[in-house]
Amino acid sequence: MAPEDRYITYKDHWSQIDHYHLKALERDALSPWSNWKTYQELKKFYKELKPDIILHYTNKPNIFGGIAAGRLGIKNIAVITGLGYAFIHNGLLSKLTKGLFRYASKYIDEFVFENADDLVLFKEERIVKNSGIAVKGCGVDTDHYKSDKPIPRIGKVVFTFVGRLLSDKGINEFLQAAKLCKKELGPAVEFWLVGEVDKQNPASIQYDNLLKWIDSGIIKYLGFQNDVRETLEASSCIVLPSYREGMPRTILEALSMSRPVITTDVPGCRETVVEGQNGFLIPVKSASALVNACKSFVDLNYEEKVKMGEKGRAMAEQMFDSKRIASNIYTIIQKTAAV
Repeated sequence: MAPEDRYITYKDHWSQIDHYHLKALERDALSPWSNWKTYQELKKFYKELKPDIILHYTNKPNIFGGIAAGRLGIKNIAVITGLGYAFIHNGLLSKLTKGLFRYASKYIDEFVFENADDLVLFKEERIVKNSGIAVKGCGVDTDHYKSDKPIPRIGKVVFTFVGRLLSDKGINEFLQAAKLCKKELGPAVEFWLVGEVDKQNPASIQYDNLLKWIDSGIIKYLGFQNDVRETLEASSCIVLPSYREGMPRTILEALSMSRPVITTDVPGCRETVVEGQNGFLIPVKSASALVNACKSFVDLNYEEKVKMGEKGRAMAEQMFDSKRIASNIYTIIQKTAAV
């Protein structure tokens, strides 16, 4: 069950999956009426379909779908893919979201987290007590995200940001670091940006400001891409200075493509990097630390950069492969259904 959008590609690839269109689910709508309609729509589907077990993803389905399923006596699992704006920013929205999760938790049979830090936080916030299982994200298809080409040897060192252009993703730190690095290192480095402005998200950068950065020549903007493999392959290092993640898919894809990474020492991100082996970890909200990490990467010889990429590929295969994660989720489903 999901809204109709460009991400519903499974309809074309797996005929055994039935898709049910959700009309009421609006990701960023805050009104009680909108949330009530979401709850009622999910409850209606659950009554009609009578599923054995339900997996909910993202905050609204986890909360309102969990309540609807629980009240109908249907077993359900809440998958916490990341805490997002409501948890990162303290305020009324944060308190409301946490309060709703506490209420919904009595209707939810199991919580699955994409990293161990989020599990700890939910326990500290008294949302979960004895339940909760941490897995390594949603995984990455290591057969699809695979490169036979090593890091480009000749030319500029390319640092690439891939993701929504949000302050919470560290986009402002990336832009500031690009400006400083270009000033110090000149044409030896390039900074590429892949993603789109998310106008509905309060943390989004302004489009006019993005145009100024593009016109200045500090960054090369590649827009939104459905398939980032070619860009990752042309990059020297992938950068994500995020404030918090579930498990950053961008980084997992980079590791799988044998590309070193620079990311922040925060929940989700820190689990993807062994410092100095497959990349660098930096303090959150620090453009200067990002500059130093970029300079450290530039100073590595070519063989060291390639070895970093190879280490990342090995991590992707051993820890983050989607088949491994799917097997873990399936085991959780079986245990929850059997209780």
